[in-house]
Amino acid sequence: MIVRPARAADVADIAALLAPAIARGEVLPRVVRADEFLVAEAPDGALVGAVALSPWNDEVVELGALVSSLPGAGVGSALARAAAIAADARGYELIVALTHIPEWFAGRGFAPVSDPPWARVRGIPSVPDTRFPELGAAVGAKARKSCAGCAHVASCGQALVALRTARSAAAPALPQKVCA
Repeated sequence: MIVRPARAADVADIAALLAPAIARGEVLPRVVRADEFLVAEAPDGALVGAVALSPWNDEVVELGALVSSLPGAGVGSALARAAAIAADARGYELIVALTHIPEWFAGRGFAPVSDPPWARVRGIPSVPDTRFPELGAAVGAKARKSCAGCAHVASCGQALVALRTARSAAAPALPQKVCA
């Protein structure tokens, strides 16, 4: 398996990979743009996973729409690792994810954050996480831009998790291997 940037020709396959996860409510519907995605490609050329990197601001990028058609085969881990390397190469300091499986992300070095953007939209008081000072403005912008207009905001319970990139002085270097 290799992980590579998505191409325009991959858009339909990425949408097909996302569809079951969207139907189960694990991933929010989104417009698939090849320039936002990395894909995992099997030796036969079939796409077996995808992940999006969507900027929140100049410092923070969201790892989202992480899907794999081969659960337990390491595709998700390979995509998360490749996304972290890509985020670092693009100059981001912090990678965040909104997820229903924070324990999976914790196993890959992500830390929980107590200030999810949906909570701000619902008026739930929160205290910004001092470990990630760059998140304050980014979470507010995400809340206004995406969460405020989301049909699921009233019932959202996604956890916010964060990982510093290697570019950030507070983080150790990320592994460079992107192929499993």
